[in-house]
Amino acid sequence: MSENYIKTLDLTGDGRDSYCSAECQKADWKVHKRSVCIKPAILHKVDKMMKKWGGPGSMMDTINKMEELAWEERRRNPIPASKCDGCFSRFRGTPPDEDEEDDAEDVGDDAEDVGDAFKRCTTCDYTICENCTHLDIQGVPYFDRPPGTCRCLKSNFGVSYCLSSPCYLDGDGSKPYHGDRHPKVASSGYGEDAFEAKERQCRTCGVIARCLKKEHLKDALPGIN
Repeated sequence: MSENYIKTLDLTGDGRDSYCSAECQKADWKVHKRSVCIKPAILHKVDKMMKKWGGPGSMMDTINKMEELAWEERRRNPIPASKCDGCFSRFRGTPPDEDEEDDAEDVGDDAEDVGDAFKRCTTCDYTICENCTHLDIQGVPYFDRPPGTCRCLKSNFGVSYCLSSPCYLDGDGSKPYHGDRHPKVASSGYGEDAFEAKERQCRTCGVIARCLKKEHLKDALPGIN
């Protein structure tokens, strides 16, 4: 090790890996991430693919921009939703469209609805049925857009994410929420040592509280990195 030792990023959190320079640290990363990094190697590969397919100028980037423009127009001019934004099934009282009628004829039955609209976000206008709130249909973490999550980055149907413990479902459906959190310690799933020692203002809601330490903000669930 070089005599000019400098302290760099402690990737494991236990001080086992220290490097004499940022260059050495970078050179060892491919080995390190497969041996001690908590995040599974498959997710590193997924992240790399998503950056490639969804980067600036890609087809996915173009589709995302078009979708965002459509939602921006909907936020400016909200109208009662005729279909669930989570599962795309029609609400009660909405006549089936031509495709649904054709499908119904093929199976010899009427196209069914999913009842009334159950939740609507007053900020982004995302509207879902009751079925889409069930935890067991939120999809595969990191791959599927959870139907029970609205399109607001810092809250879900008006309830701020900073009030709850970390969850992989939190975010706007495409971007995760990794901001401040200050859940009640007793029900958070964390111990006292997981929270900052002093109270401060939450950067999301402005409330003065003891917030979770930075290293826990990207947890998939309490205690799961």
